[in-house]
Amino acid sequence: MLEKGFILGASHDGIVYYRKNKNEYGLEIEQKSAEWLEIVQRALEKAYSKKSRIRKTKKGYYRLNVYSKSLYIELLKFRTTPKLILEQPEDFQKGFLQGIFDAEGSIRKERSHITVSSNQEDIIEVVKNIMERYGFKLGKPWKDKNNVISIPLYGKESMKLFSDLINFRHPEKLSRLKLFAE
Repeated sequence: MLEKGFILGASHDGIVYYRKNKNEYGLEIEQKSAEWLEIVQRALEKAYSKKSRIRKTKKGYYRLNVYSKSLYIELLKFRTTPKLILEQPEDFQKGFLQGIFDAEGSIRKERSHITVSSNQEDIIEVVKNIMERYGFKLGKPWKDKNNVISIPLYGKESMKLFSDLINFRHPEKLSRLKLFAE
């Protein structure tokens, strides 16, 4: 269940789509880090027994594609009704946090904080709910001019707790967190 939750969270860095003209259901994630996409690829294989493909785009990014109607249906269910995540087992929720923080999180050295951002208020509410159950003290959410809502975690104690309980899988974010959590 951890890997399924992770895929759901990570999918927020991509698109879940149906192309009617090709009768094609899929998930596509584009990223600078091929290494992170390989982590997502292994999680897809483990959780769904689905093969995916990673290729380099003309713009120098990497793109993961996986075609699956069942994966499409499951991801769409959670993405359209995020509160369903709260009904899942704890390891699914933990995987979701790992994936969403990898996809939509950032870590800032200068302010010693981690944030997760989304333009979907209900996703932010689910993240906030799970994080508070883990004992995190979250900063006040804020909305930027593009209606993207961010939730901050401040301080070394929060970073240490995040490292111990959730952690990043994204290689760059993981290495930055290790510098603070020590």
